[in-house]
Amino acid sequence: MNKLQIIIIGGAIIIAVVAVLIVTGIVPGLKTDGESGVSIVMWGFDDESAVRDLVLKFAESRQNFDARYSKKDIVSFESDFLNAIARGEAPDIVVFPSDYLKKHKDKLSASPAILFTEREIIQQYIEAASVFLGTKKEVLGAPFYADPLALFINNDLFTKNFIASPPKTWDEFLNDAAKLTRKDSSGNIVISGAALGRAENIQNAPLILTTLFLQSGEKIINDSGEITLNEPLNIGEVTLHPAESSLQFVIDFANPKKNSQSWSGALPEARDAFINGKLAMYFGKISEYNEIKNKNAHLSFSVALLPQLAGAQRPVTGGEIFALAVPKASKAQLQAWQFIQFLASAENSASYADKTGNVSPRRDVLPVYQKESILSVFANSVLALKLWPNPDPQRADQIFRTLIEDMAIGRFTLRDSLEKAKARFMELK
Repeated sequence: MNKLQIIIIGGAIIIAVVAVLIVTGIVPGLKTDGESGVSIVMWGFDDESAVRDLVLKFAESRQNFDARYSKKDIVSFESDFLNAIARGEAPDIVVFPSDYLKKHKDKLSASPAILFTEREIIQQYIEAASVFLGTKKEVLGAPFYADPLALFINNDLFTKNFIASPPKTWDEFLNDAAKLTRKDSSGNIVISGAALGRAENIQNAPLILTTLFLQSGEKIINDSGEITLNEPLNIGEVTLHPAESSLQFVIDFANPKKNSQSWSGALPEARDAFINGKLAMYFGKISEYNEIKNKNAHLSFSVALLPQLAGAQRPVTGGEIFALAVPKASKAQLQAWQFIQFLASAENSASYADKTGNVSPRRDVLPVYQKESILSVFANSVLALKLWPNPDPQRADQIFRTLIEDMAIGRFTLRDSLEKAKARFMELK
């Protein structure tokens, strides 16, 4: 290699290194004047106080950096997001719910490969995080936190009935629910063992049902995007209908003709019943823990991993994962991704989780929680999280609520109810 070649190669290496430093923001002094003053608009679902310190910390190494945070309601998120884009006022960073990915991933930009890669998402985050990879394995969001379903336990009711530990399988759950349920002389439920079988007074009813579907092998929608709800599952010479068996299991808890009845449509909202000490086992999301604790400081309760099918190869729970994403309509995409890289680091991800009472979805942080009674359950639930490609969260929610209620009041047969639900899903495509 002659001297000229060495000079050329050395110069190329220097240019590449400088480019990396500029893109990652390590060398802010090399930015142009137009880039020195950056104002990022960020949307999320937690209080602004959860990100305030992180914004200030990032701004210390950036000239004239500012991030304005706007707290959003998950119920109106979709309309708020679409309207902001239509008005030309799209946020730069969105804490994006995985349930809306199938419907709106085309509105998200991909991260510069120098900041996030497929390999990092697969290796550094929980399995469910791969949902934020695009068709070309580009990164559409950096996982920030998850909100899986868990089992909330009334400790006093368990102790009163001499039940030493939470149920690990659905068979144990069924037995415990029957043991914990108390009825008056007229057959009215005064203490419920478990809230299942209705949708009108169980907020998380659709999530509970879809979680049971996923545990039993029912995909709802397959990898090709086809609606496969209630299609038979062949295992060797045995043909199973996991959707039918899961739905039957759920509705039996609200059937007055069954010994397993522990719930009815006459009871209050499930979470309220749990808060008031009238419900022994409640299916709630991680995000509900602090609210329950704040509403009844005297309630003695704990959390456990969701019951599993006996002999299951791996634990499964349902829920959502939320990632930091950048809309294509953002006017500061590079700066937004640089801030996301900072927020998604192990240290800052753990800091955010600590402020919100959650856990980080990073594999290098999750072991930290294993010595804590509550956070260890959250961490294990996050690891067990499994998702399905929801085509329309709000409409799908209503389809499953109608399915449960139709069965609860005996409007259709089991198979007919599922076929009607499948037909409604076909209309969403």
